[in-house]
Amino acid sequence: MIEDIIREAMERGDFDNLPGKGRPLNLTRDPLLDPLTAIVHRILLDNGVSHPLIEARRGIATETEEVRADLTRAWQFYQHSRDEDAWTQALLKFRARVKEINREVRIFNLKSPSPALHGLAIDTDEEISRITSERNPATHLTSTNHRS
Repeated sequence: MIEDIIREAMERGDFDNLPGKGRPLNLTRDPLLDPLTAIVHRILLDNGVSHPLIEARRGIATETEEVRADLTRAWQFYQHSRDEDAWTQALLKFRARVKEINREVRIFNLKSPSPALHGLAIDTDEEISRITSERNPATHLTSTNHRS
């Protein structure tokens, strides 16, 4: 019944001359937040402050991208140089960094208020296999993490 009323109003042109027509919606204000909470959020956002869990997630994501990029560069170097020692050192460094990232993910998950927000650990062997088996591994540097 409501859909019929809306459809009839559209056919009559009741929505044609609304203020702001053709311009993007202003979604910076959440109408469901009470005014005080909205003010606090705006002050925090304007000053570059965010929740510690958000910062932790960003740090994990940044470190994950860096470690993948480093291994990708090491693999590309190895393909040209065939320097076994350099490749072995790169793998050892990758495994150590992934171990630390996975530790950070576990700590993040313990602090997270909901399982829906949990991060996924990186499967070291799967990452190495993916990077070494692809023709252009740099195209997948932003893929999601894998469970270990």
